Amino acid sequence: MTFLRNQWYVAGTAAELGSKPLGRMICNEPIVFFRRSDGSIAALEDRCPHRKYALSLGTVLGDELQCGYHGIQLDGSGRCTKIPSQAAIPRGFGVRAYPVIEKYALLYIWMGDPAQADPATAYNWHWNTDPGWTAVHGYHHVAGHYQLVVDNLLDLTHLAIVHKTTLAGPGLMENPLQVVPDGDVVRSLRVMKNVDPSPVLTVYKKPAGKIDRIQETEFRAPGYVCINVLANPAGSNDTTPVHVVLNSLTPETDRSTHYFWSVARPGALDDKKVDELYDRLIRIAFDEDKAIIEIQQRIIDGDTSGTPLVSLEGDKAGAAARRIVARKLAEETRTRAVA
Repeated sequence: MTFLRNQWYVAGTAAELGSKPLGRMICNEPIVFFRRSDGSIAALEDRCPHRKYALSLGTVLGDELQCGYHGIQLDGSGRCTKIPSQAAIPRGFGVRAYPVIEKYALLYIWMGDPAQADPATAYNWHWNTDPGWTAVHGYHHVAGHYQLVVDNLLDLTHLAIVHKTTLAGPGLMENPLQVVPDGDVVRSLRVMKNVDPSPVLTVYKKPAGKIDRIQETEFRAPGYVCINVLANPAGSNDTTPVHVVLNSLTPETDRSTHYFWSVARPGALDDKKVDELYDRLIRIAFDEDKAIIEIQQRIIDGDTSGTPLVSLEGDKAGAAARRIVARKLAEETRTRAVA
């Protein structure tokens, strides 16, 4: 399985990266991240050029990373600057460096051609840091292909079956999903009028009766899914979101995914109890998703029948997302062949 390369991928949260290096496998490539003395970030191949030891197990020394095996030091460009046991440094001795940026409380890495790495094209998770908003961040490691996680997020009819105690609520099965592909984007909408709220919709808003629940979902390649949730008194026509669920799916390997998520809200900004309740409910729900996706992956790997995945009405958005990724992969393959 190949992955899109000329894309920004979320590699972690900004809060994860402190004084120690951070190692992470992304698109089958081992990467090490570290902060320089001025707070800026570097991303290097996580293999010492001497004896292939993990640089992520080394030490940050000012603006450089020291290997924990023989003490070789590399700067943020991947160039070796010091070999403690000898004065001479072989020509070209070093490792690959990757473009990396810090935006919206996240770390983004570019896995492809560095010349095409425009920071302005990093997916805009502005809710994480917007004034008047606050966000709860989380991470799940999923032993399944990232497109299975995308499928899961784009067909929310499973909420009524899988997430009965957290995200489910009436109207998910009964109301149609409107899907609108637009270039490299897939937008979908489900409107549920005059329904009872699910537990997650009452974390800080306490509706007195029925609500109008609206879920607006946007997919952008390769693995960004934004779910904007409105849950306001029935008939009020209020367009204020109760929260926005931000999902970044980054391939670790062909059969595993880094799932970085956050839930941003425009209310109860300083209420730590609300933070804790969101964290608990979302983790329960995403633990349930993780378990299902990992079983899916195991069955797919062991399936010798040759039968494909089948798409139902609820899979329209997911199928459209897969077509976009397939097209962009084909475009990248043609570009590399020409080059």
